[in-house]
Amino acid sequence: MANGKDNKKPNNDSEIVEKAATKANDFRLLHENAMDFLVINGIKVPVISEISSFLPVGHLQLVFIGGGNIFNPNKKPLAKVASTLLNFGTKKLGKVGFANLLDSKAVSINASVGQTTLTIEVDFLKEYEDFAYEQLHSLLSDPNITESSLKDTKTQLQAAFMSKQSDFDYQAMTLLNKNVFANTPLAYPALGNKVSEIDSITLREVREYLQDNLALARLVVVIGGDMNLSSSLEKLTKMLSMLPQGTQIQIPNYQVKKNPLKILRKDTQQAFIYFASPLNIDSLRTEGYKAQVAGFILGSSGFGSRLMEEIRVKRGLAYSAYMYPNLSKITTSFFGYIQTAIDKQDTTIALTQEIVRDFVSKGATQEELDSAKQFIIGNKPLNEETLSQRLQAKFMNYYNGLPLDYKEEFIENVKNLDLQTLNDFILAHPEIANLTFSVVTKQNK
Repeated sequence: MANGKDNKKPNNDSEIVEKAATKANDFRLLHENAMDFLVINGIKVPVISEISSFLPVGHLQLVFIGGGNIFNPNKKPLAKVASTLLNFGTKKLGKVGFANLLDSKAVSINASVGQTTLTIEVDFLKEYEDFAYEQLHSLLSDPNITESSLKDTKTQLQAAFMSKQSDFDYQAMTLLNKNVFANTPLAYPALGNKVSEIDSITLREVREYLQDNLALARLVVVIGGDMNLSSSLEKLTKMLSMLPQGTQIQIPNYQVKKNPLKILRKDTQQAFIYFASPLNIDSLRTEGYKAQVAGFILGSSGFGSRLMEEIRVKRGLAYSAYMYPNLSKITTSFFGYIQTAIDKQDTTIALTQEIVRDFVSKGATQEELDSAKQFIIGNKPLNEETLSQRLQAKFMNYYNGLPLDYKEEFIENVKNLDLQTLNDFILAHPEIANLTFSVVTKQNK
């Protein structure tokens, strides 16, 4: 592994990244197909960037695609445990010492995990950019992976798990995922199903997880702020050359399956109704914007949406009712939730089914389309006001196979969308009405 081209596990099991003394790569930045790439140890690492001098700050994300929850081993929340452990500082300084050192220069380094990604995020003032990179290097080369820190991590996550047992929205969402994604990794909660599953994680498993995922072949660099981009990337190249090459991983796609209603009985005074349906589209680029407009009209716009008007405004069955499209590389579906009185849950479920069936059989009105266009076109830029929001939007575009600057194309597509085209799309997707419900409701007497 000394030259970054050997993917074998290190002899010393405590090593996470390459520590052998090597000559740093020459700095190489390529531009291909509207994308920038750093060439590190022969691997082309995608770079998503934006330079902005509006504030004297910098923002960096190392996103490792393949480190997410869906790649957990069977019945083990390994990704959550390992990513949390990365926030325990270095072996040399420990959690508190490392945190105090970062605080002294107002630098933030945080690791987190999503469905498919492990992300290390760094925020810093412009004047402390080099310091931030040095501390990131320290974390990658000497993470605090010890029995003591693993024990503390488990205690922290077990407490989080226990607190979720009284979070009925979380319980309803977990129940729904187990229902519509049965027998797939999306059915498994990030924290697992039992406290004992957290406790089952071993130090060796954490080391192997990080060894596999902190790899150049899985890395995307997201960087921006008030900086000299070329200089910053050159510094990162020298630091990241310590990482093993590793192997890429393919992101699977899962579709919602229609299943019978599932009910979980809890000591609650309300019914928490969560539901989902499939959305079978071939292209996020050519069909995703239509799904977003349809979703806005049906249930994601709050007041004015079909669901809110029929369920709350006209009948007073619930305080809120939402349904919106979930569009990503890993799944395309519709998702919704309603909280209502216990004695109104059956009526609310039946009405929701009726509203959605009516929508997919008849489509939208011109008035609804005009209202949706006005809001979506005006709101889209507001979602990308800050540097971190813009960088995150660009990364998600890259992740989903869209152009980095897809925002302008999206706005133009929505602006030019006519009612016939929208309704043709809606009527072509009757599967949206194939709703599967999961409910957390009151215990039986």
